[in-house]
Amino acid sequence: MASQPSDEGPFSHLHPDVVHLATADRSVRKAAILTDRWVSYPAAEDAIRTLFELLEMPPRLRMPSVLFWAGSNMGKSHIQARFLALVHDQHPSANDLTEESKRWRAEGVLRFEVNDELTEKRLYIDILKKLGAPRPEATAYRLQDMVLTQLRANRIRMVIPDEIQRITELRVRDQRIVLNALKYISNQLSISIVGFGSGEARALINSDPHLKERFEIVALPPWTKKEKWVVEAVKERLRFIPLRKPTIVDRALMEALFFHSGSIVGRLFWLIEQSSIAALEREECLSAQLIEDVARRRRRGEHG
Repeated sequence: MASQPSDEGPFSHLHPDVVHLATADRSVRKAAILTDRWVSYPAAEDAIRTLFELLEMPPRLRMPSVLFWAGSNMGKSHIQARFLALVHDQHPSANDLTEESKRWRAEGVLRFEVNDELTEKRLYIDILKKLGAPRPEATAYRLQDMVLTQLRANRIRMVIPDEIQRITELRVRDQRIVLNALKYISNQLSISIVGFGSGEARALINSDPHLKERFEIVALPPWTKKEKWVVEAVKERLRFIPLRKPTIVDRALMEALFFHSGSIVGRLFWLIEQSSIAALEREECLSAQLIEDVARRRRRGEHG
């Protein structure tokens, strides 16, 4: 279970892309530690594979859709960002987008976050905004027509509403209106709807027989220390953290990570990052004791 360094050099435990940072000053290395890095794991790869299958599917009378659901901080946003980055790599023509658009828009894909207090008009306005289209004061009917025109002109084949569980905060009648609007867009343009959200989102889809038939509902499971791939994911994340000594990923380290993260993916990687920043002033590697110390300081800060 231990991560053993090779004999290729003093920093051979690091990924080639970050080896040069091992000798940089603390501020540079701290920035590198806090830089988002994609870490592959089976459920995420399955989700991305499904997304590509939908994106590459020829238009059909009723396009299939999917809902990916999980608890908060379980990696849903990272999966979306990774998928869009891969689509960008396949379609260089997307390079004329702004940096913000590049993050959440790709060739044939439109992603937006569902707003609080959503209405049908707000839904259309948010879509037009993401497409960079004019957003005039108009009736819902007129805005709907503009959305269909713009989606068609931009050759959008997949719409990704994130935080879709926020629709449950609306009155039941308004929920139906928003969901019917998404369904209408899908029907008219033969595009897939891919929702990301929490358990409330699953209940939302299951509450409508028509949506339940159309949407595949996929759970993104919590991480457990029983899974061997979790150890490999931790090792992979550590390869991009420019500490000067290799971290031994043993049972004690994994126990500390899981105990203090509660098996929540985002917390686990946050704990790795914060412990790595602390290690810049200490051992230059992680240990179970260091993780304990960082987690204890965090608890004191929350309750102090």
